[in-house]
Amino acid sequence: MLNSQKGIKKNTSDFNNLGLEINRITRILKNAGLNEITVPSLLTASDLVDLYGEDLKLRAYTTSDPVKGEQVLRPDFTLPILLKHLRGNSLRARYFYSGNVWRRQNFKSVIPNEQYQMGFEFFDDKKNNSTSLDVEAFLLINKILRKFEVNAVTGDVQILSSALEDLDISAYKKASLKRHLWRPKRFMQLLDLYSDQKKSRRNIYSQKGTSRSIAKNRLNEIETAYGVRTKEDIEERIETLEHELSKNLIGNSQRDFLKRLMQYQSTLSDASRNMLSLADVGKKYRKAIDNFESRVGLLSEYVNTSKIKFQVIYGLTTLEYYDGFVFGFQFDRGNYPPIAQGGRYDSLCNILSKKGKSLRAIGSMVRMDFLN
Repeated sequence: MLNSQKGIKKNTSDFNNLGLEINRITRILKNAGLNEITVPSLLTASDLVDLYGEDLKLRAYTTSDPVKGEQVLRPDFTLPILLKHLRGNSLRARYFYSGNVWRRQNFKSVIPNEQYQMGFEFFDDKKNNSTSLDVEAFLLINKILRKFEVNAVTGDVQILSSALEDLDISAYKKASLKRHLWRPKRFMQLLDLYSDQKKSRRNIYSQKGTSRSIAKNRLNEIETAYGVRTKEDIEERIETLEHELSKNLIGNSQRDFLKRLMQYQSTLSDASRNMLSLADVGKKYRKAIDNFESRVGLLSEYVNTSKIKFQVIYGLTTLEYYDGFVFGFQFDRGNYPPIAQGGRYDSLCNILSKKGKSLRAIGSMVRMDFLN
């Protein structure tokens, strides 16, 4: 086995220290009024895999059982806990958890394939509680990690998604761009594709039209289509794309604004003022900044926000079901992943909720293996 695949080596003292840390964090979480919750290590794959983002879906360990069907080793706690919570009678709850998760890692990763995590999930049905719960979640992790030398980083997915909502483009383009928010390279490619760039429009359409014509010709040469999509589905998607590229493109100023926004980073205290100065903004973007300012204002009562980093796209490649406030805490070591991460995932809750009521949630986890 390669050294890079072995993860973190542990000796007896490491395990003893881990036990002490588990006990310490458990006391903090219980004192904060959280109740412990457990979920199985082996879960029904059909309940989970399709709900995970592309990254986590590829790294989950699945196996087939002749009686129970396809099973998956628990790749995280958030989704299984959410599903268990939704089977209960109360919308409001505060849970904490502790245990192993299993994920495939690349051969250079220092993260072990089997890692021990502790964390919590807050569920609430009141919109006006969101800001206070965001701050409480951040401060709870901050308290847990206070004894360590870590740096906090925050982000807000809602800022970028609201900027997309303000664009004067079709619902198809908006949905396509939103779907790829968690893949920044693909997002930038789509942004260029849907943009009215300064090149000759005739040249752009000629290039795009040629590639689509080639795609259609190749499709007609295929006698049998394999996979989920039929030839008719693919033809329909090509025609839809042709239609979308023929009108209502993203203006150059809007495109440049989105690119500047995605690259933006600063201290948390300076972020809202600077993000408003990037361009003339729409109503939804302005509202997202207002919500952001409320959170920063409340957070500033407890911590020095000028020492907390802010990046608009923080967590976009790893926190795929988060849709609002996101945060992480990191050691000052280049090759280490965040020691803790968390964020808000209201949209996922409302997709799965069958009670007909709005459910909101924020959670966070700590990678216990790195506390030594």
